[in-house]
Amino acid sequence: MVRGSSRSSAQKGHPFGRRPTGGWADVMWDWSKSGTRHAARNRLLRRLPGVGSATAYRFGLVERAHYAYGVRRATESAARLGHRGVTVVEFGVAGGNGLLALAEHARHYAAATGVTVRVVGFDGGVGMPPAKDPRDLPYLFGPGFYTMDHERLRARLGNAELVIGDLARTLPDYLDTRALELRNHPVGFVALDLDHYTSTTTALELFRRPDHEHLLPRVTCYLDDLPGTVEQIGEAAAIAEFNAAHPDRAIGRVLGLRAFTPFDPPWADQIYVHHRLHHPDYAHLETGATGDQLPLAP
Repeated sequence: MVRGSSRSSAQKGHPFGRRPTGGWADVMWDWSKSGTRHAARNRLLRRLPGVGSATAYRFGLVERAHYAYGVRRATESAARLGHRGVTVVEFGVAGGNGLLALAEHARHYAAATGVTVRVVGFDGGVGMPPAKDPRDLPYLFGPGFYTMDHERLRARLGNAELVIGDLARTLPDYLDTRALELRNHPVGFVALDLDHYTSTTTALELFRRPDHEHLLPRVTCYLDDLPGTVEQIGEAAAIAEFNAAHPDRAIGRVLGLRAFTPFDPPWADQIYVHHRLHHPDYAHLETGATGDQLPLAP
């Protein structure tokens, strides 16, 4: 039954004019989608007796497991390459829930690997800016979406950094003024959650610079706003444009990741890796990354 007119939610996927009421129809609608089922199952498994923090992280039962995956890959790679520290970055902080989750995962994997993890978030601080290009998805995201309560967020950040301002200015300034910290803690994971094509293109300045010291040879990336778009708009368009201009440092989706990730999470399709083929450590063997022998079976 169609109820009174209401604005549809692109994020929740409710049909136009369908206002959620919390009844069985809405429960069935949510559970019909794999992402909802995956999140609910994880919350249920996390509550089972004997499922502690180590098990939750091993099987991806934590909140924002895609961020946990990125931090794990960054810390393990840094450790295998002999780095004592690594930096993880979120572009597009919004209210701050993602940055706080990133900091929590950083604490876990810092303790697990012995690698110090710096957490940095970049945001304009005033909600989303107006679209500058049709590829900025202006039909999905409007000016002022996703504002931030600065005081509340900063009170909970701990050691995580929050960089506020126009990314076209703050990112180059950060890379220049924090060069020493980034040499000692190269970037190993990046979450791109800027929604717009133009903002994502600006964030890719992190990878566009020719020097290598501020990055691991392979940087895991999570692209938040791919679902529901096409390759010619949004984050996908920014990535394609970057790859065309920089074939020696491409950003590509990890193929077959679902098959090697517990419980086949939908977010595995949004994990990419930036490969810097000319990085001095690119060919360094990361011992333990894969098996080294395949003996003939008896």
